[in-house]
Amino acid sequence: MNFSITSHTIIKNEESFIKYAILSIEQFVERMLVWDTGSTDKTVEIIKSLKSPKIEFRQFDNIDRTGLVKLRNEQIKITKTPWILLLDGDEIWPESNLKKLINSMKNSKDTTIGLVNKTRNCVGDIYHYQPDSKGKYKIGKWQGHLNIRAIRNNKNLEVVGQYPQEAYTINNIPIQKQVDKLEFIDSWYLHTTHLKRTAWKNSFKVIDRLKKYKFWGKKLKINSADLPEVFFSKPGNKFL
Repeated sequence: MNFSITSHTIIKNEESFIKYAILSIEQFVERMLVWDTGSTDKTVEIIKSLKSPKIEFRQFDNIDRTGLVKLRNEQIKITKTPWILLLDGDEIWPESNLKKLINSMKNSKDTTIGLVNKTRNCVGDIYHYQPDSKGKYKIGKWQGHLNIRAIRNNKNLEVVGQYPQEAYTINNIPIQKQVDKLEFIDSWYLHTTHLKRTAWKNSFKVIDRLKKYKFWGKKLKINSADLPEVFFSKPGNKFL
C-alpha cells in the first residue's frame, strides 16, 4: 500500500482556529474527515468556505460523550490509508514540524503503532506558551506536554470509553500503554486549548469547554519564526 494519511477531526464551536488547523495540514494528507457535532457559531460556515476536495464534511446533532466515541470509531471504520493523523479544531501545525512527523511515519518500524509528539500549550495568546516543565502527562519514559497524533491504521484499532477519558486501543490495550510499539518524535503543534475558541455563549454548549479556560501560569514567548505559517500566509488572516 502506498504511503498516505487520512486526518480525523471532530469539532463543535471552533470558529477562532478551525481554519488554521485544517489549512496547516491540508497539503500533506490525502483525505480529511471533518465532522461537526452541532456548532452554533461560524464553524460550519468557515469549513464550507474551504474549497479543498480533500475535505469530507458531515454534520451531526445532539452528540453526547458516548456519541463522540462512536463517531471516532466510524471515522476509523471508513479510513483506508495506512496512517491516521488526529486533528482537533484547536491544533495548528508549523509546516516543518508536521513534515518531521510525517517523515517519521514513513520511516517508522513496521511494529510501530503510533508516534508520540509534543504540544505547545498557548497561554493568553498564540505568542506565548506554557513551559515544557509544567507538562505532567506521561507516556512510558517520556513526560511533558505530550500527545499521540499519528496512529498506524490497524484492523484491531478501536476507541473505547467515554469522552474525555476515551482511549485509542489495539487489541483492547490503550496505545499509550504499548510503549514498546511507540516512537517519540521531537516535534510539536500549537495547542490553543486554553484560549477562547468561540463566543462565551457558544462555549457553554461544548462539553467541558469552560474548564479549559480556567488556566493560569508562567508563560514563555514563542519565536515568531516558529509560529505556524498558516497564520500569516494569506491576506485577510486575522493574525497577519
